[in-house]
Amino acid sequence: MRLNLATFISFLLFVVLEAQADCPPSNDAILTMTAPLEAKFQEVCKQGIKPGGAADVAWVKKTIFPKYLTKAFIGKELPAGLNKDIDALMSKCHKNSYNYCSKVDRAAMSNCAKTQMGSLALKYGAQLPAYCPLLDKIVTDWPSKHEKGALALFSMYCKSKGKKC
Repeated sequence: MRLNLATFISFLLFVVLEAQADCPPSNDAILTMTAPLEAKFQEVCKQGIKPGGAADVAWVKKTIFPKYLTKAFIGKELPAGLNKDIDALMSKCHKNSYNYCSKVDRAAMSNCAKTQMGSLALKYGAQLPAYCPLLDKIVTDWPSKHEKGALALFSMYCKSKGKKC
């Protein structure tokens, strides 16, 4: 198997970052944090809502990104260009026909996003260590400080679709 330079550098960055305490936060910590969000998302799906269209992406960009992709939430300015790269990833990987209640559509988006991670790791990897303590704090504080607000956003989204969840 031929290993290309980008893959090799991404691997090195991963090894360096993993050597630091909880950088990035552990999968277990992330799963614990996201379990209530996943449960709430399933409530959205049970309402017959099919999130994924252009209006839904616009809602996420207008409502969620300004809340969570900010210095106020993270504790540090995001790297220059990150929002542009997130938009590019969304443009490349999201299809307005997607229904994110469908495992197939979620997997398609996820698989596409994974193909972009190497270049993003190369571009932002050197800056990640400065964010690790901040991300660890967010994950640790999530249940007491952030979970209720995040769950409320799901309810707000349902309401925007004329549903209650």
